Amino acid sequence: MMRAILFRVAAAGLPIAVLLGIELVWQFAEPERAFIAVPGQAEYMTINPERGARYFEDFLPQVAYNPFLKEKPADVLRIVALGGSSTAGYPYHFYHAFPERLAAEIRARKPLQRVEVINLGMTAASSHVLRDLLPAVRSLVPDAVLIYAGHNEYYGAFGAGSGALGPGRQLWLKRTAVWLRRSRIFSAALALATPDGEGDRTMMARSAGDAAITWQGSVYRRGIRQFRANLDAVLRGLRSQGIPTYVATVAANLQGQAPLGLDPAAAEAFRTGQALLASDSSGAWAAFERARERDEVRFRAPAAINGAIRELAPMHGAVLVDIASLAWPDSLFTDHLHPSAAGHARIARAFAAALELPPAAAPLRTRPDALEHQYAALQIERLRGGFPFTRGLTAEAELRVFQDALQRRLRSGEIADSLAARVVLGQTPLPRSLLLAARHALAGGDTLGALFHFRALLYWQPFNASVEREAVALASVYERDLALSGEIIQLAGARRTDTDYLNALAAVRLRQELPELARTVLAAVEERDPGSAVMLYNTARLLVMTGDTARARQYFDRYQRALSGR
Repeated sequence: MMRAILFRVAAAGLPIAVLLGIELVWQFAEPERAFIAVPGQAEYMTINPERGARYFEDFLPQVAYNPFLKEKPADVLRIVALGGSSTAGYPYHFYHAFPERLAAEIRARKPLQRVEVINLGMTAASSHVLRDLLPAVRSLVPDAVLIYAGHNEYYGAFGAGSGALGPGRQLWLKRTAVWLRRSRIFSAALALATPDGEGDRTMMARSAGDAAITWQGSVYRRGIRQFRANLDAVLRGLRSQGIPTYVATVAANLQGQAPLGLDPAAAEAFRTGQALLASDSSGAWAAFERARERDEVRFRAPAAINGAIRELAPMHGAVLVDIASLAWPDSLFTDHLHPSAAGHARIARAFAAALELPPAAAPLRTRPDALEHQYAALQIERLRGGFPFTRGLTAEAELRVFQDALQRRLRSGEIADSLAARVVLGQTPLPRSLLLAARHALAGGDTLGALFHFRALLYWQPFNASVEREAVALASVYERDLALSGEIIQLAGARRTDTDYLNALAAVRLRQELPELARTVLAAVEERDPGSAVMLYNTARLLVMTGDTARARQYFDRYQRALSGR
């Protein structure tokens, strides 16, 4: 009898044991890593571009290319950013998102500070994704974690109202599904079982399973509960490791975006807000808030999400960065919630204030390059051509409209238009397109346009010494936009210890009449290379600027001796 029972148990357990064995061998042979080595740069790691596949069935979100040192030096400020598509930078590439704009702010205000930004933002990432990324975040030993999330709790990965992106409705089922996605066998089986057919639709159109989510309804409440539970776990986990955390409330376009859905009360509230805007701004914004709360298609986070952030952040010792309390006109958005380049710069400045950085000596340029501007416009055109902004079109009809937009740009005769379209179509890699655009701008005498393209190229090719030298040489002599020139020089020299970049930066700061910043940089050069002729000359200029002519003469004499080789 006992032998029969043992035989049945063994027979039942054998398939499980075989599957576990396959899983272990698979994981050992091809371990899934959140971070991978940078090819050709043994000391650097970057985000694994395949990591996002864990959370989606038919979609791989783009991730930032942020190389960081395997071994973090003590003098490096390492910042990790968590969130959805706004954090990732959509509709722009990652270097126009607020985490990289914050890094630019830090360099501009603290010129000797080495900064690493690791932007883990992903399109459609819900709080379940943030929670799953927590071990990876802690392994980085960051000096600060920035969180800007909350818009994806209904239609994002494993969202409360998503159809294709999350099995079941209960919170424990969602967490189980996220955990199972770590299994290679489960993920492979799911990929085989996932039907094709919606790949040409926008992510928003594919993810909105329960299109109508009523205010205070069961799905609405479920989204709030899951966000609170996951954010609580993330903040608790970061606090347990002593990692400083900065949590922002999320902004949405209330003035320029009509309610997403067909609720008549929402439409009426929006019309009221528009009518009051010129005479009663507080009443207008209250009406816009009521309209947003009645969204049936909940791509914009309801007010309860920000309420949870405001409550949980101080509870766990995190710094609250109340972005949503600022005035957000339509001009600071590209669509219903994604910030414009100026909007990203504003979020970056808010985080800079929370980090208690020194005041900005001069504002940075936030304008994207011409190619990026057209690329972002195409992304928004594609987004607005589908649900919920345009209703009643089939996937094929949506795609035809977008293909027409691409063809118009290809035929426009403008290089930025055609290159952006070729990037979207996958015909020309973006780094190659940026270099072509920079060369075209230089050939046409547009040095400023070339500098903007070089700035973007430096993010894609941070180890390309020839691109760095060309960008710095161009920035060093360009007088009409010294803020951009300084940013490019600092970006090019961010991973280098030689003093050429510092000397170039000091010269720009002197031309900007920012003596304290120039003094800081020149003192660092003098410590490393006291015989540098460029440093001695610029220090003499600095001392003349600040009225110390006696010491200026001393430095000028040293400069002349350095030139003569004495």
